[in-house]
Amino acid sequence: MALATSPAWQIARQSARFALREKTVALLAALFVALVLISAWLGWRATATVDSIYADAAAFLQKSGQPVPQNPVLDISPLSLMRNMSVYVALIGALSAIVIGNRLVGLDRKAGVLPLIGIRPLTRSTYAKGKIVALGGLILLLALISGIIAVVTFLLLPAVVPNAAQWVQLAGFMGVSALYMAIFGLVGLGTGAAARSETVGLLVPVTLWLTLTFIFPQLTANLNPTAAINPISALAPLPDTPFFHAAGQVLGPLSLADAYKFASASLLDYLPQGIVSPSFIPPIAELVLATLLAGAFAWSALTRLSMAQGDYNV
Repeated sequence: MALATSPAWQIARQSARFALREKTVALLAALFVALVLISAWLGWRATATVDSIYADAAAFLQKSGQPVPQNPVLDISPLSLMRNMSVYVALIGALSAIVIGNRLVGLDRKAGVLPLIGIRPLTRSTYAKGKIVALGGLILLLALISGIIAVVTFLLLPAVVPNAAQWVQLAGFMGVSALYMAIFGLVGLGTGAAARSETVGLLVPVTLWLTLTFIFPQLTANLNPTAAINPISALAPLPDTPFFHAAGQVLGPLSLADAYKFASASLLDYLPQGIVSPSFIPPIAELVLATLLAGAFAWSALTRLSMAQGDYNV
């Protein structure tokens, strides 16, 4: 059976369309794109200003016969200009993914169409596959838009053109960002299917997001909430105390925000030397494992979803 005519693909396509029509989903997605644009503009503007000042200073030094130092823009990796993007992915990107995942199944339950889907010759596995594909497609779309914005920013800054390896690192960062958003999107999808009420289905993943984003970093690295959302301050050295060493060992593998933070800093070349993740699991491996677990949870919840009830069973 062709992909375009398969039941799972049709479910995925229709689900994505319905989700994009939701005002909340569209608003959060637009906010995420706007913040990515602002992040790229700030990086571009700061670099362009430094480059302009250097050009004026270099011209003056040449006229006065003095040596011209190297452009300070060239002393840093161009990828570090995108470091604020990691903050927006961890905040608005993850929250958008939760809402998208929740609405993908919540819309069906709220509209009372599950019994109509249940009488069709479709298995629950087909339904689950379609919803997961729809979620993955929407998250990849957000990551793709972010990547295009970053590429255009670099093309507008001829003084900081990335080399081939750095373009690969940028693509890797976009992949890791999509992976991080997918974790929360899958949790939102699973709780949307498993919860007995619409409120609980959204509250549980949001609470998990708040815990991983703000509470765990405080326990593993003594970071207050304002430092946790700063790409540089969030990479502070671990306090040399027994409590934080123990907390890092126990909670480190569960602190997904830390894993994403360190993976992003490494890929975008702004990770300070000597700073390592508190987890014994490599950051990217930790994110992959979390995605698999979240996917298993979403699959289990979707394949157990009752097709006999048209609304939330409260």
